[in-house]
Amino acid sequence: MRKGDESKQQIIRAAERLFCANGFDETSVQRILEEVHGSKGGFYHHFASKEDLLRAICMQRAEAAASRVLNEVSEPDPLRQLDRLLGAVMPFSKDDLVFMGMLIPILDRPESTPVRVGYQDALAAAFGPMVQGCIEETAADGTLMPADPNITAPVMTLLNACWYDTALLLLKNIREGRPTDPSALLERLTTCRRCLEVLLDAPYGSLTLVSLEDWAVFAEGIARQIRRQ
Repeated sequence: MRKGDESKQQIIRAAERLFCANGFDETSVQRILEEVHGSKGGFYHHFASKEDLLRAICMQRAEAAASRVLNEVSEPDPLRQLDRLLGAVMPFSKDDLVFMGMLIPILDRPESTPVRVGYQDALAAAFGPMVQGCIEETAADGTLMPADPNITAPVMTLLNACWYDTALLLLKNIREGRPTDPSALLERLTTCRRCLEVLLDAPYGSLTLVSLEDWAVFAEGIARQIRRQ
């Protein structure tokens, strides 16, 4: 790895640790530079802003999540494999809890739109090839019969919209001091499932994505973490 690339990665690794430990707003560029013994000139050579740095972190997390799932998810049934992959696209697992606890509080800010869009694009790019492969496999054996075999792009758009909408719901309830009603989570999850089944021409009720129990546990964990910040 070239020196400039290593310097960039050092900044990314240090920033993610500090953002997650102290919060995005509470972590200054100067604090990150102190951590890596870097200069402002070096920072702005790689990143246009602190938000741009966070976007780079999001992109790397998406790639790491896809690699982790590729190694961990193995199902003999292609439809079950697809279901697990689709669920993994939404960053609501225990591995995402600390990071999303830092990210969710800033997702509704206009200046954070490039961060959110960058993260969604990175998830689509990282998971898309695996999802497309599973769709082709299930279509080949007749389990799925999508009108268009290249349906991956709208599928990823729907999944990204689902997790973002859910994140905003969690944030709204946390700010208002109210717990998130599991029925509200179920409503969003059910809508996403049904839309995906229609897109893929999958059997009704064949997609689980994420269990309601796991979503509720994640929601409680996010609330605790954000309130501690």
